[in-house]
Amino acid sequence: MNILAVESASDTLHIALQTPEQYISHTHTIGRKFSEELVPRMKALCEEAHIRLKDLSFVVCSNGPGSFTGLRVGMSAAKGIALAADIPLVSLSTMEIHAFPLRHAGIPVLCVLDAKKHRFYGALFDHGNRIVKDTDATIGMMADMVAPYPAVLLAGPDAARALPLLGDEVTKRGLHTKLLLDELKFRDYGESMIILGRNLLDQSGPDDIASGPTYIRKSDAEVSLEEKLNLVSER
Repeated sequence: MNILAVESASDTLHIALQTPEQYISHTHTIGRKFSEELVPRMKALCEEAHIRLKDLSFVVCSNGPGSFTGLRVGMSAAKGIALAADIPLVSLSTMEIHAFPLRHAGIPVLCVLDAKKHRFYGALFDHGNRIVKDTDATIGMMADMVAPYPAVLLAGPDAARALPLLGDEVTKRGLHTKLLLDELKFRDYGESMIILGRNLLDQSGPDDIASGPTYIRKSDAEVSLEEKLNLVSER
């Protein structure tokens, strides 16, 4: 099988391709340039593997939480390829993608992604099993997540940013949870996505092609529109 994986939930773009003969992955810190960079980089990856986009067997991508723009662009590109090549599309939770490489860590893993506005998207896993659903969390909420455990490993692109803030909250509350840091900020998630994607495809089948990213918070544009509509209705 020829499987393409795309993870675009943060400022770092992960794309990977697995064929029967090889595995190729690229990780790029590209900021918010997904609309300009993603499709050319996917085509280049296929060219590197000497296959065409229409030779793919299925596509797997992240569906959130994460950057609204990055997720929209990533899933739109994955959908376009799936439709054009008439192949399945499978999408995965960003948090599950980040947790999978650490399923054998031996302690609970708290995956965190900066959600701005002094909040983090977070989810807690233990030995690969989800303990807490994907959450738009304050530091206090994350302290509640880790409080029952003697040690927790923080992982994900923004774990280093969350660690001192969560550490201060743990100390303030007098908790005894030891916080450890997964220092591989730019870990290759392509192989994890391919394994998870194959499992999900076997268990549940492909995504409905009409499905979109999973947002656990309204975008700034949606909030602004609601505020404008409320002002109009109040007049």
